[in-house]
Amino acid sequence: VAPDLPLGAHRVAMDGDADLSPTGLARMIAELIQRLQLREVALVGNDTGGALCQILCANHPELVDRLVLTNCDAFERFPPTAFRPVYRVGPRIPGSMVAVDRVLRSRVLRRAALAAVPVTMRPLPDDLLASWFAPLGDRGVRADLRSVLQGISPEYTLAAAERLKTFDRPALIAWGTRDRFFPVGDAERLARALPRARLEMIDNARTFVQIDQPQRLADLIAA
Repeated sequence: VAPDLPLGAHRVAMDGDADLSPTGLARMIAELIQRLQLREVALVGNDTGGALCQILCANHPELVDRLVLTNCDAFERFPPTAFRPVYRVGPRIPGSMVAVDRVLRSRVLRRAALAAVPVTMRPLPDDLLASWFAPLGDRGVRADLRSVLQGISPEYTLAAAERLKTFDRPALIAWGTRDRFFPVGDAERLARALPRARLEMIDNARTFVQIDQPQRLADLIAA
């Protein structure tokens, strides 16, 4: 099950009164698990999704049998240090989300933006990038993204980290070693915070380890 979370690439905008704080987003995942009556849940999170998984496991540990965290926000890094000025100022500037949409509609500018923010070892296919960014053409989706960005704060991940010290389920920390935004040190801290954690390093992988080394990650999850 791969939920389409309202993080800017979703196709249908949320209602105006939806809680898009990190806690609210984690609650959406919890409600999905409950409504689908899922059992033996292995929760896998990457990037922002990894932070949401931490918050969910901190608040609703009974819903998860196993946690898998790949390169993701954690502790003081929510958002990553390099993006803090963008998160703090960008969403508050009128028209900023429209400007982002226009930049990402251009193939050349889209490529330039991803070159400045390398999340994979090799360039991603342009049709994949276009599909990720196309929903930003919708005003409601842009409003959702603005709300999400404004709500991100390390207070959520730091609080979750404290509560995860009592999370008694197995946890896998599978971390790409070439990440420019989420250092290996954060993986080691997560492994120390989670009582039943197993730490695995994945070579030749950046933030999107599931794209750079999909088979290696799949093997680790299946082990």
